[in-house]
Amino acid sequence: MTSSHIPVPYVLAYSGEAVRQRLTFAPDPSCGELRLSHQDPRPRSDWHRGVLLARVRTNRRGQIMWRHLNRRRQWECMTKDLCQVCKGPAADSRTGRLWWVITETGFRASSDSGGLTNAPPTCRPCIPTSLQWCPQLQKSAAVYTVAAAESAGVLADIYRPGPGGVPVFTGEHNAFVGWEEFSVLPFALATQMVVRLHDMVLVEHGADVCPALVPS
Repeated sequence: MTSSHIPVPYVLAYSGEAVRQRLTFAPDPSCGELRLSHQDPRPRSDWHRGVLLARVRTNRRGQIMWRHLNRRRQWECMTKDLCQVCKGPAADSRTGRLWWVITETGFRASSDSGGLTNAPPTCRPCIPTSLQWCPQLQKSAAVYTVAAAESAGVLADIYRPGPGGVPVFTGEHNAFVGWEEFSVLPFALATQMVVRLHDMVLVEHGADVCPALVPS
């Protein structure tokens, strides 16, 4: 899909997809402790691994929100290894490795060849177009192939229970919460998935893939 001839990535949010988050704190049926919940809970779809998921629509109506990702489409690309631009497979057809565009602001290294990111992969054919049109990628971008990506946690807004179970926002926005942080997960509203990338290899050659990264 394009807007004024500018490609619109699959994962971007639209203004008409926003949903008011009607939140409360309620007892967790499994242990009785308070946890963040939607006021009209849907047990089968509202939580994932103990964290409450922000609700969004997927109708692609309204204005394009260029700096925001649709939570459900971002989640889909992360869990199914899909390209964030075209929704096609992000894995290389020959090697099986995933193509990934990494920026300074969207990546946190955890080893010499791995790290955390909330940016979904980008398939090889979509990389040149992404580098051409995305201002953020023009500021800082590097292209890697990745052996595997595993879910590591979420970016979330953090709340604490107020009087009568009313949620009080703590001011922590887009905080990383790992799946092992069991004391924090019940107080988080997940907005994006974060994955851990393994065996990252920088693409050093290949002007046909990413000409902007090849030294002149």
